Amino acid sequence: MSLATVEAAGVALTVDDRGAGPPVLLIHGPCASRTSWDELVEALGTDARTLAYDRRGHGASEAPEPFRGTTVGEQAEDAAAILGALDAAPALVCGHDLGALVCLDLLLRHRARFTGAVLIEPPLLSLSPAGSEAVGELREALERGAREDGGRGAVDAYLEHVAGPDACEHLGPARTEEARAGARALAIDLAAAPAWRFSTRELRALDAPVAVIAGGRSQPVRREVAERLAQVLGRGGPVEADAGHLCHIEDPGIVASIIRELA
Repeated sequence: MSLATVEAAGVALTVDDRGAGPPVLLIHGPCASRTSWDELVEALGTDARTLAYDRRGHGASEAPEPFRGTTVGEQAEDAAAILGALDAAPALVCGHDLGALVCLDLLLRHRARFTGAVLIEPPLLSLSPAGSEAVGELREALERGAREDGGRGAVDAYLEHVAGPDACEHLGPARTEEARAGARALAIDLAAAPAWRFSTRELRALDAPVAVIAGGRSQPVRREVAERLAQVLGRGGPVEADAGHLCHIEDPGIVASIIRELA
């Protein structure tokens, strides 16, 4: 393992750079950090050079002060800066949840730097007729959690609602506590996802190899979103993992196999 620090728009980002195979950039979702990819990195072994980093405001990476918000585009520029600084382009990019939206933004705006993408349950809830209801249910869960235990309660409520009652067990104590300490970052991430503007026409025009992964035990609305996105991208349907929302942690083998195919 080699930890590197990359500056992106004046913010220092921490990157875990391992291996010497084809480069794979790993972009985590909410309530997470670069360590959320540990199981996947282990599953890939020596087959890839993995670059797992803490997004701004998460883990060991910095954030501007005051850190009031971010955008998917800003996150994408951070990712592009990492590839340039570490001489890792072109790379395959793999993202979970909000990180998957960052992957799509990168393909749309920096196509030449990427060989393809693996998208794990991107939160494009507008693709589903049940999306608005799902957003409302999540908001209610977060409000209940916050009333009970402040920011920590909101994080616990998010994890349970989105990733199921076993979410903290899958994460383990260290990553769970790290997530609870990042309640402000969770709020910022949740605001960034629905603000990302895209068109299905642009997505249909993407010429890069893209795989969409959904957990077989995930919420129906998230599986439906994955199904619809895969169809828009011309991929027929998503790959189903034996997992819930945390596919890369619960079933890293299936994610690793897809990365090997595309990389």
